[in-house]
Formats: sequence, C-alpha cells, structure tokens
Amino acid sequence: MEEFEEIYRLYFTDVWRYLLKLTHDENQAEEITAETFFRAMNAIDRFSGRSSLKTWLCAIARNIWLDQIREKKKFTDMSDTAMMRIPDPSDHEQETAVKMQASAVLETAAKLKEPYRTVFHLRFIDNRSFKEIGAYFGKSENWACVTCHRARQTVRREINGHE
Repeated sequence: MEEFEEIYRLYFTDVWRYLLKLTHDENQAEEITAETFFRAMNAIDRFSGRSSLKTWLCAIARNIWLDQIREKKKFTDMSDTAMMRIPDPSDHEQETAVKMQASAVLETAAKLKEPYRTVFHLRFIDNRSFKEIGAYFGKSENWACVTCHRARQTVRREINGHE
C-alpha cells in the first residue's frame, strides 16, 4: 500500500494536468484522476512494465474519459431520437431530414477505424482544435488536420455511396 501511495504522490499532478488538457474542466479532471488511481490500484498487479507507470496511468485516464464521452453520446443520441418523435408544427419534415442525416453521419463515423473514429469525434462532436487533437495522440497539429480530413472524406464517401 505504501508503494501505491508513492505512485499516487509522484504521478497525481501529471495525470490531472493531462486530463485537464483533455477535458478543459478542473472538476471533471479531478473526478477522472480519482477514478484513474482507484482503477490503477485495483489493477496494479496486471501492470506489465512495457510502458512507464505515467504512460499506463494516462492510458487508464484516457479510457475513462472516452467512456464518459461515449456515455454522453448515447444519452444525446437517445434524446435526439426522442425529439424526433415529437411532432413539430413548424417544419417537421425538414427537421426530421436533418436529424436523419446527422444520425447517418454519426453511425458512419462510429464505424471508422482508429485513429480516424476518435479524431472525427474529437473534432466534430467535442469541437476540439487540431492542436488539442494532435496533443491527445502525441502527434502534430498537421497530423490531426490530415487525419480529420481523411476521416471526413471517408464518411462523405460512405454516405454518398449509400444514397
């Protein structure tokens, strides 16, 4: 237990700062950091040493963050679906068409291979900058821009091919 307390003391700030860059929210970063160390403590015996402890902890943190994004997306998708069932006297047909198109884009993007799927999500769902996306992957801003462009092209090609 003392060893894990040392790990916590050494890496807490690094993990929190990493999450703050991802979330842009101090409270969310603190919440995920706490969950990260809780999960790490329960899984420390499975740490293989193929990466540094800091890298391992940041990977756990990133996975927790991505899980939260997925849950938020599921909730949003369910809300959108429920909203589509409510008749809108103003222009229901146009609104429905737009929601169906948006749904098709999200479904197609969800089928992209990594890293395209995550880059697409970070850019168009979370409104992250290319600089933030590049930093998230440990790559350049230009890499993020090119990867996002390729993901967008793939989604566009898939949707146009199915019309």
